Amino acid sequence: MTSSGGSASQGGTTGGTSSPLAGQGGGASGASGASASGASSGGSAVAGGAGGSNMGGTGTGAGGSPFPAGVTKPRIMIVGDSISAGPGCYKKYLLKNLTDNHYTQFEFVGEYTDDCGGNVRHSAVSCSTAEQYTQATFTLPNCFADKTFPGLATLVATHKPDLLMLQLGVNDVWGGKGTEETLGNYQKLVEQARAQNPNVVLAVAQIQKIRPDCGTDETVQKRAEALVMAVPAWAQKLTTAASPIYVADLWTNSDWSMAETNDCVHPNDVGAQRMGLNWYNTLKLILKPD
Repeated sequence: MTSSGGSASQGGTTGGTSSPLAGQGGGASGASGASASGASSGGSAVAGGAGGSNMGGTGTGAGGSPFPAGVTKPRIMIVGDSISAGPGCYKKYLLKNLTDNHYTQFEFVGEYTDDCGGNVRHSAVSCSTAEQYTQATFTLPNCFADKTFPGLATLVATHKPDLLMLQLGVNDVWGGKGTEETLGNYQKLVEQARAQNPNVVLAVAQIQKIRPDCGTDETVQKRAEALVMAVPAWAQKLTTAASPIYVADLWTNSDWSMAETNDCVHPNDVGAQRMGLNWYNTLKLILKPD
């Protein structure tokens, strides 16, 4: 396992341009496991493979599982920006929701340990974009000095996930990228993951509501909404029986205000609990309870 990029201050810059999510990066090496305190109400999951229903794509495994028959303890890898790496810290609430509801046959894998105390391994890096993860490696000089991070192809080859949770796009829309460009980068990530594992299951997030600077300018929020609304149809086009794509709705019941965020972007503990439950509502469609 490689060590993490460490942490970066909020409101930094991404890849030398004006930034988006600068929060903590991935942590240093360690083990997965542990849980934390409870979760609050959450939203629903929309599956790209079923045109907006609560069903996922058709799986190839036995008993309705989307995994091949030989996968009995799926390896789950989270890829994202600071919303996944921290601050935000939804991962410990996702883990608690899973274990409290008798989902224990899985393993979180990735490059970094959880910065938030949940001991959930992941491969998320603050300040990152979907476009950067399409590259073999990438740097974030304005958030992490002298560090190089592996792109998705390397991460999948290294950690061999059976389930890939993709939560990217906040920095893309914040940095001015349009819907088609970001969806194009999502597609590259799907293709890279499938090149390493043709049976990989994917859960792609409809990102949460954001309002940078907490002001009256809705430009970034509207750009985010356009991306979010396009994700289900995009997923439906790309989902396959061998490699289904599920869509996690983090948008609908999210709140960009200071009631649930630290800065109208990064979730506070209340927002993290909601996001953890929203992710759980997707993963319970994919994983099998004990």
